[in-house]
Amino acid sequence: MTEDNSTTRQPFLSLAGKLIIMSVLIILGVSVLFWCPSIIHIQKEELNKNINFAESQMDVMKRALYYGMLTNHRDFIRQTIDSLATTENIMWIKLTDANGVVRFSSLKSGVDMQATESLRGDARSRVMKEVKGQRALVMTEPILNMPSCYNAACHVHAKEGKMLGRIESAFSLQSADTYIRKQGVTIAAFGSVFIAVLSISLYLVVHRFVLSPVTLLTEGIQKVAAGDLSHSIAIDSKDEFGVLATNFNAMTRQLQERNDAITKEMDEYRASLLQAQKMEAIGTLSAGIAHDFNNLLTGIIGYSELALEESQGPREKEYLGRVLELTEKAADFTRQILLIGRKLPAMRQPVNINHLIEDSIKMLRRMVEETIEMRVSLNPDIRPVDGDPSQITQILMNLVVNARDAVTKGGTIEIRTGETLVDEEYCRHYAYAKPGRYVTISVTDTGEGIPEEIRNRIFEPFFSTKTKGKGTGLGLAVTYSIVKAHGGWINLYSEVGRGSEFRVYLPTVTAESEPAEALPGKQELPRGTETILLADDEELIRTLGSSILEGLGYNVVTAVDGEDAIKVYGERGTDVSLILMDRVMPKVDGIEAYRRLKRINPGVKVIISSGYAADEAQGLRESGVLGFLDKPYRVAELAKMVRKAIDGEEV
Repeated sequence: MTEDNSTTRQPFLSLAGKLIIMSVLIILGVSVLFWCPSIIHIQKEELNKNINFAESQMDVMKRALYYGMLTNHRDFIRQTIDSLATTENIMWIKLTDANGVVRFSSLKSGVDMQATESLRGDARSRVMKEVKGQRALVMTEPILNMPSCYNAACHVHAKEGKMLGRIESAFSLQSADTYIRKQGVTIAAFGSVFIAVLSISLYLVVHRFVLSPVTLLTEGIQKVAAGDLSHSIAIDSKDEFGVLATNFNAMTRQLQERNDAITKEMDEYRASLLQAQKMEAIGTLSAGIAHDFNNLLTGIIGYSELALEESQGPREKEYLGRVLELTEKAADFTRQILLIGRKLPAMRQPVNINHLIEDSIKMLRRMVEETIEMRVSLNPDIRPVDGDPSQITQILMNLVVNARDAVTKGGTIEIRTGETLVDEEYCRHYAYAKPGRYVTISVTDTGEGIPEEIRNRIFEPFFSTKTKGKGTGLGLAVTYSIVKAHGGWINLYSEVGRGSEFRVYLPTVTAESEPAEALPGKQELPRGTETILLADDEELIRTLGSSILEGLGYNVVTAVDGEDAIKVYGERGTDVSLILMDRVMPKVDGIEAYRRLKRINPGVKVIISSGYAADEAQGLRESGVLGFLDKPYRVAELAKMVRKAIDGEEV
């Protein structure tokens, strides 16, 4: 058993930590939104400032060199270039003639003059380059021979004129980059201080107006979770936390009030679950008793039929016929016990409950005295159910008989059908219920009702309030077991002095009901000369089976249990055409013995017989067993199944 530590486990981050982190992220995000444009603006302004300065310097150089080239004054040109090259931000100056040949150049130490793309005509260019780890603006301008003009715009925007040459100059942007970095550091420092001050202020406000009330609420919830429903939270504020504390205190009071109701509901749920478990245990015990009783009935029926065939006098035949008749009633009695344990398989098919009641109503009316009124109210819109028609008819008969015995003259019995949707809320009150759509069959009487102290026992086998000799006490127990085997349940609603209602719930299906196949007619008993291995732990069954099979012409070899059957088959396997063995035997049971026999001979032919585990018949056939013989069986059933199994026909 593990303990729930959910109330004591510490969180990775407290609410305060989460709020502070969230607040800092928000402040940081807002700050970035405001400061990024400022930094970008500073960068843009400083860059434009340096570019404008470079443009003005380039214009001065261009005008000076124009007049030097126009007069072909080389010394003037050299002096001009050397003078301009001493400017701090100029990295190099290069002057080419109209053919692109370099005539004059000046380069600062430590700087490599980088090649630029060749330009044609009067094209001009502005290019940003990386030179010795710093940015540089490389500008190229044409020098044209123009008419007299003393305006710089004449040279910058000239459309015509003879090409005298081209000037190229690189201007360093290091000072601009240094300024931008300093401004960025200043803004970052200011922003950090701003974020820190704002975060601390925000924390103090949040702690006072949010964290303290949340802490009180958390402590209150933990105490309530620990079972202290009397705890209340004292928050005097009029804000949302004050309202939340007020509602929390009201909730704890309601929980305290509902606690008793929930406890009572759980007691009812536990009682219904115990009742279902008790019925399951009783059913298992009853089925075990029926198994031993069926072995005895098999012997009585078998020997009676053998004696009936050999008897000559009419009186003996009559007596033996009566024995068989009474034995069949006893066998029917054990079938009811097996139904309690749900050990008899249901022949399932889609069944329309309305049609089944209409077909059975005449028979049901004959079971009720004429002084008792019987009413039938059928819902025409109900869906079919997946069930065994004969077993559902048995439910109707048992409930009608029970109602008949409870009603006095002039009373009423009513049979109703309906359909309902069972939800989760209903299932919380009844442990055995499952959600889904169900057809309901209600049998209501106007009898005296059932006292509360015996309502939990009415579905127990052999429990009856009737006078001795008037009932077996199996009717309602069989009904309960059939309903459970069909995936449903049955509820009782009764009030002393006003009558009772039994309501059956059966799950619906979508398919329509199909007519049952007609039973085959009687056939003569088939015979044979093959060897049959008969394995059963009951000497009575071995002796009877040998007598019947030998009377039909077969050779019979017997085994006392599954282990003995494996041994005998290993010795005489080539002679044995069929194995007939009991399902429940000591040492090795029938199913395990069949598995071992298949290892010896995968094609071995086996029939399993039992008075207990008929619900396993389908699974046994799927595993390769040719047939399942249900005890107690008649001689004809045994003879036909044995012959079909040996001949390889479908059993």
